[in-house]
Amino acid sequence: MSGIRSSNTKPEIIVRKALHKSGYRFRLDSNIEKIKPDVVLRKYKVAIFVHGCYWHQHEGCKLAYSDRNYSEKWKKKFSDNVNRDKNVTETLFLEGWRVAVIWECATREVRVFELLIKQLDDWIKSERSQFFESSYKKI
Repeated sequence: MSGIRSSNTKPEIIVRKALHKSGYRFRLDSNIEKIKPDVVLRKYKVAIFVHGCYWHQHEGCKLAYSDRNYSEKWKKKFSDNVNRDKNVTETLFLEGWRVAVIWECATREVRVFELLIKQLDDWIKSERSQFFESSYKKI
């Protein structure tokens, strides 16, 4: 497990390239308070997280499988990740930031990802507070 990256993962890079191609400029390793989103668009006050389906337990996604033989340690790890994600999102909302979560499974299909980026672009330019992921199917 030590070989698993925590930043600059393939899904993160794909999302960053698509955002850059859409004309958005951002800095890497940018923090909001003590929270470190994968992409921060300060001009729009938008924080984007690119979550791995497995580590962040994407509900209903086959990439978020769980083995019955997992020890309590691993079950707690996954539960802690999900709870931390909720707390971070809530904290950012309270600070006036808009938050989007892009799931790893959405970056795997070209058509689904293109639609997602188009919707993300529209959302960033709008005043809506939440970005809904329901527009793309889970693998």
